[in-house]
Amino acid sequence: MSELVLESDIKKLQDVMLKLPQAEVKATHRFTDGVYAREVFIPEGVALVGATHKTNHFYVVSHGHCEVVVDGRRETITAPFTGETKKGDKRVIYAITDTVWTTFHPTEETCLDKLGQILIEESI
Repeated sequence: MSELVLESDIKKLQDVMLKLPQAEVKATHRFTDGVYAREVFIPEGVALVGATHKTNHFYVVSHGHCEVVVDGRRETITAPFTGETKKGDKRVIYAITDTVWTTFHPTEETCLDKLGQILIEESI
């Protein structure tokens, strides 16, 4: 039986991780009619804590293998994989191999600063 991981535990982990040396995580931003896609390359061995999301949206892991904790569950994801982020989700991702994770957001906005305000509760 696996332990339930609470959002408060994820926030505590985030506080600890922010005190450690930060990895270089490259994001590529793409726009098309009514859709913003944010593609993130997560190098092998890197763990990251994402922001809390304000919207429901799809994500795709197009490359790699990772462990993910979200909504009290731990899961292993191997590309190719498509999932759904729910409003309020905050997750931890650990890249077992180099991983490419892309989120898709329905929006007409193209300003990255405004997108952050629209889509996430807080930045890390």
